[in-house]
Amino acid sequence: MSQKTTPVELTLEEPVEHGGKTFDKLTFARKRKVRDLVAADDYKSILQKTGAVYASMAGVPAEVILDLDADDYANLEEQVAPLMGKSWEDVKMGFLTEEAASYGMQTAVQAELAKRAKASD
Repeated sequence: MSQKTTPVELTLEEPVEHGGKTFDKLTFARKRKVRDLVAADDYKSILQKTGAVYASMAGVPAEVILDLDADDYANLEEQVAPLMGKSWEDVKMGFLTEEAASYGMQTAVQAELAKRAKASD
């Protein structure tokens, strides 16, 4: 039986205006799901993809996350980490692999993945 998820409510130091609405708090009430990863499919960079995942989890447009102040974003990553699941670093590395491949840099990323895999053995 799984434990109940404790929601994370993040108060923004710098509120974000989007679509005529002011976002001064973001609430993450559940763990990351596959649908959150699917929300990242339309984006190219790792930051855009990651932002889209967070936006899906908070039920806000991706632009809200992408317009966050850098300090608010860093706080978001720290506070929401428990909801991201064990494989979140692997998912972000996968996003990075896709991004690097689009720039022809996949060998460096593949080397990093191999290094991480060897370290975990």
